[in-house]
Amino acid sequence: MKPMRIGEFSRACHMPISVLRYYDSCGLLKPVYIDSFTGYRHYSENQISVCARINELKTAGFSLSEIKQLVSGSVPPKAIGAIFDNKKKQLNETLCRLDELRGLMLGGNFMEEAKINFIHENVHIPFENDEKIVGKWEIIGEYHNQAAFNLGKKLPEEGIGSQNREIFFLPQGEWYWCYSWTKGKLLIDDGESSSVNEFTVEKQSDGLYMFVKLKSFDYLQTGRTTLLVLHQCDNCRYKAKDIARKDNISIPFNNDRNILGKWKSVAFVQNKDDFSPENVDSSFEPYFKEIDFLPNGECSSVYGDEIISGRHAQEWTNGFVLRKWNCTACAYEIKNIDDTEYLFIEWKSGDYRWGGFDTDYYVFRRDYGRCSH
Repeated sequence: MKPMRIGEFSRACHMPISVLRYYDSCGLLKPVYIDSFTGYRHYSENQISVCARINELKTAGFSLSEIKQLVSGSVPPKAIGAIFDNKKKQLNETLCRLDELRGLMLGGNFMEEAKINFIHENVHIPFENDEKIVGKWEIIGEYHNQAAFNLGKKLPEEGIGSQNREIFFLPQGEWYWCYSWTKGKLLIDDGESSSVNEFTVEKQSDGLYMFVKLKSFDYLQTGRTTLLVLHQCDNCRYKAKDIARKDNISIPFNNDRNILGKWKSVAFVQNKDDFSPENVDSSFEPYFKEIDFLPNGECSSVYGDEIISGRHAQEWTNGFVLRKWNCTACAYEIKNIDDTEYLFIEWKSGDYRWGGFDTDYYVFRRDYGRCSH
């Protein structure tokens, strides 16, 4: 039989060279000869029919490990029959399941989001001091109740305990991120819900423990609080600005003429790859509404109803918006999508500064109608 190099063989089999190399590496279809000097793989014409069988078996739903067993020539006929009977049974079960799923999909809208009844309690209540709880507290875990904690059975560290592993009780109940406090109460306002969470403090052999009746997601669903357990790390009098994550904002100015002009916010995404112009919502009402990049590193931004401008507050340099008022350097990138320029700017909110989360992104489009340059 005529020997064939891998390129010729791939064309004869209508199979990519990369797939043939993978089949060789896993022992499914090895070349008849590999030149030790050139490394060229050589196949025989007989192996074209083997490739055809492999493709047919893949189409029938067999895995590569099953196919390797079948084409090896070492399996007796009875065993081959059993393998095919088992595959036929699996395919029949899949067909039955497809019929069930078709009926379910025709019977309802599975993309409908579950409704969550957020709570909105008044968290701006008079402050009553309790000096012994001032300081940093480590989150031990979240439990169903006090008995679960006493047994030492921690629940999986999710939600409030996975990203921010500590909570600060600042002097005079100063707010930071979504937290404040008054005597006996942890106050939480995350922008979607606000709650007053009662707590008690107990002194144990290794220090103070706090037991918070937390109105977490479980509470929104069932009305039952969970037990958040904290252990005091220190009694220092921190301030919100001192415990926030800080970026290097002393980056020298480097010009970028492509960024000059006004940009208007059109979307907010968790990752840059999540954005698509087709999904732009005309009813989108952003907090970060627009930004105007001026020459020599000056810029002006609109946040809500507030305009922030002046070098004392913020500047820009090639690749970054430097927000001096909260010590964040927000990277930016211009992307050309469908012949339109979009500007992606990191959004470093309290989640980033105090919670340890990654940044989100605001997406902007040039506002040609209001260009000032």
